[in-house]
Amino acid sequence: MSLLLKNVLVLDTNSPAHQQQANILIEKGLITSLNGKSAKKEIDLKGHQLSCGWFDLNANFNDPGNEHREDIESGIKVAQSGGFTDVCLTPDTSPPIESKSDVNYLIRKGNNAVELYVSAAISEGLNGEGLTEILDLNDAGAVSFSDGDKPIWNAELLLKALQYTKNLNTPVIQNAREVNISRNTHMHEGRMSTNLGLRGEPSLSEELIIQRDIEILRYSGGHLHFSRVSSAKGVDLIKRAKKEGLYITCDVAIHHLIFTDDSIGEFDTNFKSLPPYRTEKDRKALIKGLKEDVIDAICSNHRPLDQESKQLEFDLAEPGNISLQTFLPALLSVSKEISLDILIDKVVNGPRSILNLQPASIDVGQEAKLTIFDPKAKWTLNDSTNISKSRNSPFWNKEVEGKVAGTVNRSYFKINK
Repeated sequence: MSLLLKNVLVLDTNSPAHQQQANILIEKGLITSLNGKSAKKEIDLKGHQLSCGWFDLNANFNDPGNEHREDIESGIKVAQSGGFTDVCLTPDTSPPIESKSDVNYLIRKGNNAVELYVSAAISEGLNGEGLTEILDLNDAGAVSFSDGDKPIWNAELLLKALQYTKNLNTPVIQNAREVNISRNTHMHEGRMSTNLGLRGEPSLSEELIIQRDIEILRYSGGHLHFSRVSSAKGVDLIKRAKKEGLYITCDVAIHHLIFTDDSIGEFDTNFKSLPPYRTEKDRKALIKGLKEDVIDAICSNHRPLDQESKQLEFDLAEPGNISLQTFLPALLSVSKEISLDILIDKVVNGPRSILNLQPASIDVGQEAKLTIFDPKAKWTLNDSTNISKSRNSPFWNKEVEGKVAGTVNRSYFKINK
């Protein structure tokens, strides 16, 4: 079936229709015209904007093991409603994603709305000791290797992983935290943690591991990706290493571009995150890192949690937030400080480049992977609008601005209500 998206403003710096109103004609999953005249299905999108389909590098759908928090079906619905056509899932499920059958299980669960990619476990049981069967996992379709929210604490294991993956064109993903320094901490260490009487994690925890891993990469070669960088010095260390020519990439979680440790003043556990929200100085350094292209991508860091894990004293609650459905409002709030063109590229081609996938563009002959949104629409995330099985969002019961109107994924399209 042919589809015509009429009168929509294109936001794609790689497209000849960038910043122009266009009539995007889609036939058999491909864009066939930027000035289409008619189609079997026509949708007038005046007042809406169009970008390439968003790609999330870091989401956990809790499947298998904790499907009461989220499962693949609900996760896909949340991702699509948030504007994502592609999602890379983390391996820290129960059991973890560490075999060919595990990878195949997740890939098969994807549907026409959202294509699923898999980051497989780098160590057996995510315990940091024995290396998984990296070659077999890659053959099964794994596009990257990590231990999810657990840092790769074992330097020897990281060295071997980088050596094994060097010729696979796949990154090794590190959540940079020094396990002993960060153990039993609940927020960033600083003035606010002292005021609240909570044990804090210093930025040093991240910085030490980044420094260590850069030296390992310099020795081994390969592609090292730092997931959810949160500190000013961490950004600076990565910037210097990139200038040396080391194959390093990194991303930042969307909420770290908005919130700081001051956001925790009311002991709201929905602001307890991994990594923790740091200072305003750190937040501004992350913004600068995006502008200077030190930070390659923005991820959701989607972590659904049941209320039994969140409705507790702050020091007992688990860290994590849902963030896919409210990704656009968060992104638009950041656009007050960074060009929206840059931000969109960080959720479109930044992730694809990191995973060595083909770039996306709104042009004739390109696959139709598209995100449609209304930047001015206002809505409230609550029990009536929430699509996730969980409700652990810092935006809960708050009015936000910016709503995804729909997505196109090749021959599939859905216009959200």
